[in-house]
Amino acid sequence: MILHPGARLLLGHWQAAKGERPAPARGDLDLRQLRRQAPWLFILEPAGGASSFTYRLAGTALCGFLRKEMTGADALDGWPRFERAAMARALGAVTARLQPAHFRIRFLTDRGQRIGADMLALPMTARDGHSVHVLGGLFPHGNPEIWSYDRLVPADLAGLRLFEGGGDALGARPPAQAPRKFRLISGGLDLP
Repeated sequence: MILHPGARLLLGHWQAAKGERPAPARGDLDLRQLRRQAPWLFILEPAGGASSFTYRLAGTALCGFLRKEMTGADALDGWPRFERAAMARALGAVTARLQPAHFRIRFLTDRGQRIGADMLALPMTARDGHSVHVLGGLFPHGNPEIWSYDRLVPADLAGLRLFEGGGDALGARPPAQAPRKFRLISGGLDLP
């Protein structure tokens, strides 16, 4: 199941944009509806084979989290051999078979902190109308503003799931309304 609410919102937007098609076109996506998630989004394109993917676009929060500019970089750089191979196969399925994928991944900071994250990889038709790119988002668990580190390295792949079709199988459900812990009583300054 997808834990991070940002990943669930991205999935919901992707599902709405694609409609009955297997994948939406890039022009169908409206990032205005994903204002808070947009800095964590990326677009990958296959680069010279099924085992290599390059960041075509990487959001500012993603680059800040990884502590380097990612646009143009190898998306699987730094991952251990097993994880790199598994992730490449899954990303290959996203682009070749239009199968959405969900990754549960962990990073290690230079100060020994382990940071978990949800990564969503969704097929998207490129602007040329023929190529398939990966629309994705990397959503760290916890508050990135409180972590203090200079370098972050990929540690391991805690989970990987490919999904047939794209909707209900992904476990997407609208976020539940949080129960209110207080009750608003009319009167006082709320009246004109």
